[in-house]
Amino acid sequence: MKNLKLENLGVQEMNTTEMTKVEGGGFLNDLLFNTLATVGLTAGILLINALAFVKKEVNDVLTTVLS
Repeated sequence: MKNLKLENLGVQEMNTTEMTKVEGGGFLNDLLFNTLATVGLTAGILLINALAFVKKEVNDVLTTVLS
């Protein structure tokens, strides 16, 4: 069996240090990250709006009761 010379195909060797610095990923990783980021951002916005609504309603109820 012959050895395949990868240098002829434009493949570059990496040492252990270089391999630990390379970030993996690709289409699926980016899609998953972007989806999770979007869901997290949307949930945060909904939570902020819900808390603002509750705060306003409690304030209105207390204002009505105390007046």
